[in-house]
Amino acid sequence: MDIQKPRPFRTSDKAHADLFNQVIDQLNTNDESIAQFAAEAEQRSTAYTDKHISKKDNPHGVTKSQVGLGEVINKRQATKDEFDLHHNDQTRHVTEDERNKWNGSQIFNITAENGQAKVYISSEDDYEIVLPQYTGLIHFTAASEATNGPGTAVRGIWTCNALGNYGQVIAFDNANRTYRKTLSAGNWTKWTELVSIESLTNSTWFSPTLQNDWVNYSEFTKVRYTKDATGTVFVEGAISKGKIGFNIPAFVLPKGYRPSRAFQFVGVASQVGMSGVPQHHRLLVDTEGKVVIEYCSNTLNPNEYISLGFSFKSA
Repeated sequence: MDIQKPRPFRTSDKAHADLFNQVIDQLNTNDESIAQFAAEAEQRSTAYTDKHISKKDNPHGVTKSQVGLGEVINKRQATKDEFDLHHNDQTRHVTEDERNKWNGSQIFNITAENGQAKVYISSEDDYEIVLPQYTGLIHFTAASEATNGPGTAVRGIWTCNALGNYGQVIAFDNANRTYRKTLSAGNWTKWTELVSIESLTNSTWFSPTLQNDWVNYSEFTKVRYTKDATGTVFVEGAISKGKIGFNIPAFVLPKGYRPSRAFQFVGVASQVGMSGVPQHHRLLVDTEGKVVIEYCSNTLNPNEYISLGFSFKSA
């Protein structure tokens, strides 16, 4: 902008209109320059202001502390509506009645704080003395030598009424066997081994040692025996060529596979030499496990074929 001062009047100047016109013209020229500069300044100011407003990167470096937000964390906060919605949601919050109900639902732990057994019954302890000291439900472990125990180391659960005179104990050993013992009016029952379907259907068969010239009739009919979980002994197979008579055992069943009292059994015998006439034999199983072929109706070939297929409860 070019601003010039008007020509001053001198005392030597003669009064003339042109002198005044020069001054007026210069003032008008100055006014025009000032107006143009003002317009340009306003334009530049507007452009700068608009550019400054559009900047979002904190051009002046203002901090949280400078505006009184120094303690505010830089995370999204819940709105008032969101806060009210959470506050009024009764599903998320425990009421006083619910808290009292839950606190009163269990007076004591059924396990130790680490989740293991709460009670250990040592070899010097007696099941029937230790367990009634705990009413309700507890988890325990026990040594195999503990008095009035199932005879093996177990883990189990004891549940009892408030007086400790009615209850039952369920225990499990490492062989996957389950035992039960009950208490009624202060009186204990013996331990009972609980039978599973698997133990009833899965049997291990054994082959006895044949005696007194008896042999297996064939590879497919070898004599064998087993015992299921109910204590029932099964004997099957077929033998041949041995000695028949009283006190002459064909084989002997081991302990645990013997009857509580002697019994006799009648089975099929060979018809060789006596064709067309059904033949039979009679055997005896005594309490010592001896299996004796006492008699055969086939008098021509009595030991040609003796079929075995009987069962009994073990002692």
